[in-house]
Amino acid sequence: MRIVEAISRRLADSSLPRQLLLVIVILLTALGTVMVFSASYYQKGVDGDAFYFLRRHLLWVPLAAITGIVVYHIDYRFLARRYLWIYGATLVLLVLVFVPGIGVNVNQSSRWIRVGNLQFQPSELAKIAVMILIAGFFSQDLGRLQRFWRGFAPVIGALAVIFGLVLVEPDFGTAMFILGLAGFLLILSGMRRLYLATSVLLFAPVIAIYVALRWEMVSHRLLGFLRPMEVHQVRHSLLGLGSGGWFGLGFGAGRQKLKYLPEPQTDFIFSVIGEELGFVGTACVLVLFVALLWCSVIIARRARDYFGFLVASGIAIALSMQAATNIAVVTASVPTKGIPLPFVTFGGSGLCMTFAQIGLLLAIDRRSMAVDRADGDADGDADGDKDGGT
Repeated sequence: MRIVEAISRRLADSSLPRQLLLVIVILLTALGTVMVFSASYYQKGVDGDAFYFLRRHLLWVPLAAITGIVVYHIDYRFLARRYLWIYGATLVLLVLVFVPGIGVNVNQSSRWIRVGNLQFQPSELAKIAVMILIAGFFSQDLGRLQRFWRGFAPVIGALAVIFGLVLVEPDFGTAMFILGLAGFLLILSGMRRLYLATSVLLFAPVIAIYVALRWEMVSHRLLGFLRPMEVHQVRHSLLGLGSGGWFGLGFGAGRQKLKYLPEPQTDFIFSVIGEELGFVGTACVLVLFVALLWCSVIIARRARDYFGFLVASGIAIALSMQAATNIAVVTASVPTKGIPLPFVTFGGSGLCMTFAQIGLLLAIDRRSMAVDRADGDADGDADGDKDGGT
């Protein structure tokens, strides 16, 4: 056990986590690009353009990479001082989705803003804004964690506004995701349990009213969980996973994407992976996400300031929650929700915001390593002075 602990500690103190994180991101993005093409080429090929989704995805990948690089080169402590500006900008974008001519309505949902030929989903930015809001607010004064009116109430009020705007788009899955992410961060930050219980009492009636008003949609999703073979999308998702066997039917040979599984390149792409690459392929994806979580946790643990620790922890929670929720939906383990699989699912703004989180995570780790090196040099100089003095 001591050997294992020593190895684990040595790995945690090295640059391996950041290097491994970059390798995982590249592998998942490459897999996503290949599987987006495989999942969509038939459906769009029938319409006359088999490369439609691939072309758009290849446009978003470099934009996402640039976003991550830009965020990496920003001193993340700057965000701690500008968390209110980020929060305000996010609110403006969430409101703009309802403005005719700016917002884009698809399937009776207003979730996107058109930017030229591309579409941006502000709720993806809201996930990052919530992390920065909570981390920035409490890092300025840790005493706020134990205060109701000057600590708990402002954060919950700000969170409620974001939650409400995403909920009325409507996007129940993302709204609940943001609420769950904030809850985990508040627990991790050390918020008093009484305040956390109060927040549950505040949000529960709103969620209950929403469920009652949209019961037909909610009941359909619950049916997909309770009796999955009676819901078209879930049934074909399970058929795809089951027919893949150990090694899959082969790249491009999946059958459920042939007009059986709706929009296979988005939230149910994991099913296409299972059908074409088999259990081995899906297991590799799971291993990559577990390794990504390990790298993120290591980076969060060695962050040298409270803001960096909370933001890095939030990123670790967000990415793992997204992956776990998406896979659970595809396997009918939870009711269906529109939560993408990070780096793999088609979706430009989601990919950009995911790369932004990776850039922020690496920026936090870069400063941690720099501080460690500075401390090591200082210790070395001090030892040299002692030796010289003797």
